[in-house]
Order: sequence, then C-alpha cells, then structure tokens
Amino acid sequence: MKRRIILSCTCLVLTLSLLPGAALGASLSPVRDPVVFSDVAQDWSQPYISQCYALGLMSGTGADTFSPSGTLSVAEAVTVAVRLADLYGGGGGVVSQEGDNWYDGAVAQATQLGILSQGQFDSYTRPATRAELAGLLGRALPEDAYTAINTITTLPDVNSATPYSQEIFRLYNAGVLTGSDAYGTFHPQQSITRAELAAILCRLALPDTRVSFTPAPKPADTTVYTTGRKLYIDGALAYGIVEINGAYYIPTEVLSDRNLFPNWKVEFQEAEDYYSLELDPFYGEVHVNGDWSTPPAGQVMGKAELSSKPLRVDKEDIPGSVYTLGGRYPMLSLSALGAVEQGGNFYLSAGSDPTQYTLVVEDDLAGGPVPTLLRDTTRETVTAIHDYLVNTLTYSPWVSAPSSMSGAAREAAYAVYEQATQKYSLENNISLSSKYGICQNYAELFQTMCTRAGIPCIIVTGVGSGDSHAWNMVYVDGQWLYVDCTFDDPISSTPVLDHDYCMVGPDVMVLRHYWDGDDYPMPDTYDPAWESLDTNNITSADMFRKCLVAQLAQHKTSFSLRVTASGAYGGTGCIYAYPESQHWFYFSGGYNRSTGTYDYTVEYW
Repeated sequence: MKRRIILSCTCLVLTLSLLPGAALGASLSPVRDPVVFSDVAQDWSQPYISQCYALGLMSGTGADTFSPSGTLSVAEAVTVAVRLADLYGGGGGVVSQEGDNWYDGAVAQATQLGILSQGQFDSYTRPATRAELAGLLGRALPEDAYTAINTITTLPDVNSATPYSQEIFRLYNAGVLTGSDAYGTFHPQQSITRAELAAILCRLALPDTRVSFTPAPKPADTTVYTTGRKLYIDGALAYGIVEINGAYYIPTEVLSDRNLFPNWKVEFQEAEDYYSLELDPFYGEVHVNGDWSTPPAGQVMGKAELSSKPLRVDKEDIPGSVYTLGGRYPMLSLSALGAVEQGGNFYLSAGSDPTQYTLVVEDDLAGGPVPTLLRDTTRETVTAIHDYLVNTLTYSPWVSAPSSMSGAAREAAYAVYEQATQKYSLENNISLSSKYGICQNYAELFQTMCTRAGIPCIIVTGVGSGDSHAWNMVYVDGQWLYVDCTFDDPISSTPVLDHDYCMVGPDVMVLRHYWDGDDYPMPDTYDPAWESLDTNNITSADMFRKCLVAQLAQHKTSFSLRVTASGAYGGTGCIYAYPESQHWFYFSGGYNRSTGTYDYTVEYW
C-alpha cells in the first residue's frame, strides 16, 4: 500500500527575500496550485511554504495545516534531499517506498545518487542537525546548481572541523544560506524548523531568489571566564588565568601579589601609553605557595574592554594584548608575554638559573578555606570571604589595642605572631597562622582569597580615619564596589562583625576614607568659590565636603557646619584630598547633639 510521505523539516533563522535577482540557472516548475495553510497565513514563511507546496517539495501535516515550527528527523532530511534531486532532474519527485522502514527506499536512492554514504548516520529516527541537513542538500544537485554569488570564507561558528563544513560554505556562497544574524551565524548543531526548510528549498529550487550578501565582521566576545589552568614562572605556581574569546590572559593583580611572587621578582608597570611586565631572575630562597585548590572553571567574571594601551615586551609594543574590567584589573595576553602552553598549563621564563635559586614551598593557608566559602552568587561568596577574615583575624594589638587590654596580653599576642614568622615567610600565612594582622594583611588576604574564588579584586591604598590605610575593590555584577574588612572588624575587647563596608560605593567610603581614584566624589582641584557656600544651610553631602575643605583652606581654627537636609553629612575623609586643606597637624570634632551642628577644632603648622 502506497503511503504519503510527510516532510517535517527545518532550516535556519534567515533574513529572507523573494525579490528577483540575476538568473543563475534552471528553476523548478510548479506541479500543483499553491495553497495557504491556516497555521502560516500570517507567518513570515508563508510565501516560501506556499511555493514549496506548489513545486511539490513539501506537503502539509494535515488537511489545512503545515506545522511551521515542527522539526525533522534524519530520515525526513534524506527524503526531502532525494525529492529535490528527482524534481531537479526532471522526475516527478517520487520517493521509493520499498523496505521494512518507510525511509529505506529514500536512503537507498540517496546512496545511489551520491547524496548519502553508507553508514553516514548512526540513526535515522533522531532529529537532524542543521549541519547534517546542509550536508545532504549541498550534494543533492549538480555542481553547476551551486554557482557562487558570494565570497564567504569564514563564519562565526563554522570551521574546517565542523561536520559538513564544505557543503555549508557551498550553500552560503550560492546564496542559499544567510545565517541567523548579520554575522552569518549558522548554529550547526541545532535543529531546524519546517518553515526554515521551506525558505532553503525555495532558494535551491528557484535560483532567482538567492541572496547575495557579505557577513558583517563579528565583534569579539569579551566575556571573561575563570579557568583552572596554572601559570608557572620558573617553577613558581600561580592560578588566576582567565579566558577571553578563546585566548588566555593573566591579571596583573595576580602577578603583583607578594604572596605568590616576591615584589622584586615580578614588576608590572602601567605607563601613560603602554603596559609592561618585567620578570627578574630568581636567586636564593624563593618562598612560594604549594599546589592549592583549583579555582572554579567556566565562571563568568564580566565583560572585558580591550585597552587602547599596548603591552610592551622587549621594547616592542603589541597592541590588542590587554583587556580590563570596568577600566581596572588589566589582564595581559599570555601569548604576547611569550608563555608556552603545555598540557593545559602555561610556562613563562624569567631567565632564572636553576643552580642559583631554590623554591621553598609553604602551606597555602589562604587557599585552603576557599572551597568551603564558595556560594551560589558572587555577592554571597564575597560576603562569606569577608566574614571569614573578620571572624578569623584580630587587628594586631601591639599596633593598636582596646584600652582594656593589658600589656602582658599584648606581649603574648606578639609572641604568637613571632612564632608564626619563624614558621612562615609569606605574609598571608603569617597572618592566618597567628590570627593577627594590620589593614595591609586584611586587604592582601581578601584579594588572594577572591582571586582563588574567581572574583576580580584589587587593593586600594589611601587614608582611613586619618591614618594610612589599605582596603579592596571587588568586581560584582558588572561594577566595582569597595570592601574594607579592617573597618568591619573594629578594635574591641569583644569580637565584632560589621558589614558597613562590605560591597559599598564611593559615597559611603568617602565618609571616612580618602584615595586617589577617578571615582572619588570630589573635584580634582580646590575651588575658592567653596568659601562662599552657606555653612549654616548645607543641603547635600557634596556641599558638606566642600564647606569643610574650605574652612581648612582658610585656616579657621574652630567652626561649625549645619546640615538642613537628610543625608547631607559628607564625612571628613575629604580633608586629605587637597593641598589647600592639609596645613594642619591637629583636627578634631564631630556632631554636637545640643546644637545640631558639626563642630571642629583645628591647629595648623
């Protein structure tokens, strides 16, 4: 009994046109009247489906339906290729029905016609991929039916290793395929819809409908991914390698970490018009971390920007070798640096003589806890690292201690610290072993642990509450935020865990901090016009800071500032921002509840 073959097939999301072009060769003629199926009447594919039906290439899936979004199996793809070849050769588009399976006849015909080779497919009942369909249709017609009207040699997702790449490029250059976007993206492993197939078959059957085009160059994908790959510099190990658009980069913050390489071994420089990295040969004992836990691979860190500054290597500028995240966190091309990839890891030489140095491997106390601190989101992981450090460390009491702490207790704490220095040389290990540290230790540990967790982090230095200070910036959800673990672990006789400075913006940091950065919320230079601002009617934090700086610039020894709007207090960190406001040696004051003003006393040099 003869059965009806239903063609449920697919193609690409195409930018299609049925406008006539130059005649390219023979066209098929209609074998029946065109119809408009009820489920495609308003669909973009309606003209193609109607034409394919009229040409005898495709039929509906019901009396009045076509199922345009339906997909096709390998067997159906083979059948439609055979039908196209038979119609093009002057036949009636008849497909053999012989065999145990409904598609056995089509497979036999396709093999005889050279469309298909023996054992080409592992299954005929599974869905066909776009590449497989292109492989069949790209061999269904004579060679002169694929006359090239385009010159396309590259596609974003097709290369010589892609199955059926030869046939895919043949169809692109013949104007049959145009891809899913302006770049010609093909999606070779995805399935294809019946509506999309109709468009392809029309272009194969009617050469006048083929499309002449040139794919637009596709911008590089600058997504930054974490990797578990290692970088060895003369045997010293570092993690932190990232992947951008298939190439590998090392953040300068990793190389600048004195807990990975001593500062005198690796020197990074950012000049006005270039970046450079100098590696000094190792000599003597070089203390390094052991092979610590691998950072999570494939984690998205953000979208990078290609820096306009080149990387200078051996006095030669190599453009396009440096990416940044939000204008910070330079990442250097390992290829440009001359690193050699071997076994999935990278090796870089500093020219060290193996007889002149010895690597001393220490415990990795900072890396050990990281796997237990990883959370579902970047914010949660940052908070977990922040809390771990605040709960683990105590600010070094021999530097600053609560008034209730006895001298003997301070000496005992220092003895613990001294003991740690006898066992370790790396500062991170000394701090975590003794459980004591100053702001620099908090900041370095936080940066190291974030790096191990695959989170971009840098160290910021400046002034905090009047003293030299260090804290961090961390890249979270596409923006740089501040973290100050030291300030969230205030000096106290009892443990304290605050989150006042955990992932905050510059508007919060400026209340007690000053730093030299492009996001500091004050103008770069002092303006004498600030001296005319009304100190009794301060309506914003910005105005508060300008009034405060202006009083110091005028050498006023005592003054009051009155805020008249909520949130108008601007903090005192700004007094370190300008030379005009730094001629004092004593500054004291704060909010006076009885007067409702901020009162300050200043003594000048």
